[in-house]
Amino acid sequence: MMRKIAFIGVGNMGKGICHNLIEAGNEVSVFDMNRGAMELFKDKAYLAESALNAFSRSDVAFLSLPRTEIVESVVDSFIEQGVAGKLIVDTSTSYPISTRNLYKKVKAAGGALIDAPLIAGPQEAWDATLTIVVAGDKDVVDEYDNMFRSYCKSYDYVGESGNGHLMKLAQNWAGLLQACLYAQLYPVMAKHGIDQKTLYGVLNSEFFDNWFFQFYSKKYIEKNYHMDFALELMLKDLTYMKRLCDELNVPGFMLDGAIDLCRVSLKEGRDRGVKQDCSCVAETMYQYVGID
Repeated sequence: MMRKIAFIGVGNMGKGICHNLIEAGNEVSVFDMNRGAMELFKDKAYLAESALNAFSRSDVAFLSLPRTEIVESVVDSFIEQGVAGKLIVDTSTSYPISTRNLYKKVKAAGGALIDAPLIAGPQEAWDATLTIVVAGDKDVVDEYDNMFRSYCKSYDYVGESGNGHLMKLAQNWAGLLQACLYAQLYPVMAKHGIDQKTLYGVLNSEFFDNWFFQFYSKKYIEKNYHMDFALELMLKDLTYMKRLCDELNVPGFMLDGAIDLCRVSLKEGRDRGVKQDCSCVAETMYQYVGID
């Protein structure tokens, strides 16, 4: 079934989803603040002048945006224009409490909002091999089942609005803390005389082996800090997790150290005028222990 879709935000993750929605035969309007990112879809989609321009041409609007504050601003502008009979799908890593508030506002205005964050990376998004979680009104999810399946290999319905973003943060909570853990582990052990590759070989067992261990161990050992996931986004996600703890008035014990490490590393990068991958937290630790 062909749908009229607006896609707002065609960065690392959004461009892959957008590509597959086009391949599925939908009529897509694209907008990104970075006009260069939109050029990938020249002659394949309508290149909109603004998010509202794209939204006005659509029945469904996908959001793939870097921060909750931007999602809130965009959705509020959609509500002001009119969302009756339309669906908004937020694939961003947004703050769940905000998502639930937006859901209520959109529904009160006659529209629908689904949070459907992604459990994978840019290549999986492009290859349509993503795993995603979907939350919101079940009847709406069921109505758009074929649309979701056009850009992922599978999805899980996880209940009421906001639960999708909670699940995404749960994954990031576990995964990004591992990234910070190994960023400290390899430099400290190396300084005490344990070769990084030897350490990896011992740890590379059924007890530790997972995607995060393999991915970040390779980057830290090779000191390869190429851009995969921006450090500023890592800090944002960790801060969202801390806010979830604050909502319950409980300490974020392990989060506090990870947030401090990210902030120190991010400041160093900004002082040098460079945009950093989240793996640069290991670069910071290597500098601290005195290893080039």
